[in-house]
Amino acid sequence: MATKTDSFTDIKRALQKFQAERLANTYRDFKQDPEYRLIGKFFFERLYAPEDFSFRDQSIRRLHQVLKGSVYKGMISAVSLVIELHELSDELDDRMVETMIDKGIGADFGDRQYNEAYRALDNYDERLHQFELTLEACRAFHRLSKMWVVAVSLKTVRKAARLLGVASILDFVHEGYVALQTIDDIDYFLDTVNERELARHEAIWYETARDNEKEGNRP
Repeated sequence: MATKTDSFTDIKRALQKFQAERLANTYRDFKQDPEYRLIGKFFFERLYAPEDFSFRDQSIRRLHQVLKGSVYKGMISAVSLVIELHELSDELDDRMVETMIDKGIGADFGDRQYNEAYRALDNYDERLHQFELTLEACRAFHRLSKMWVVAVSLKTVRKAARLLGVASILDFVHEGYVALQTIDDIDYFLDTVNERELARHEAIWYETARDNEKEGNRP
């Protein structure tokens, strides 16, 4: 296993940048559509592929301790999903970087090298679980955005949360609440995301395998 050297950090930053740019290109239509602008920003920059997830270290236990009885319990459940998602995503990124280092792939890589490392992890079902967690977390936030009790909870506790050291969690919830509040039917957005991400996943998985097979058959 590769150690987290300067090289590891450089490649991981390059990987996160690559993934963020890929999402921006894949979902340019949503990000340019006024109806989906806020949800697109929240989903693609904060929920699905953020470069920084600082409140990951602010544990759910601490949130329970300082806000018990003050917030709607569904908020804590939604945050738990998001933390689970990002712990998995961060682990997958680390393993991608380790694989890239093992294969001699540096920070200056392209689609082919990325696909090669992605396929080499041999974790088809784990990637599907990542997609499913993402969709589940977004649906949880959408449900929250339709509940008046969430607005009351956020208004009541956000100032106190800053004093108690869990402000970034509540800020994240508030951002999701605002982004999703104006969307009545979330199914079209999430169905489209699911369709595109699964299609890309399948293409990388099987096309990379075919490429490798062709390489092996060359004289």
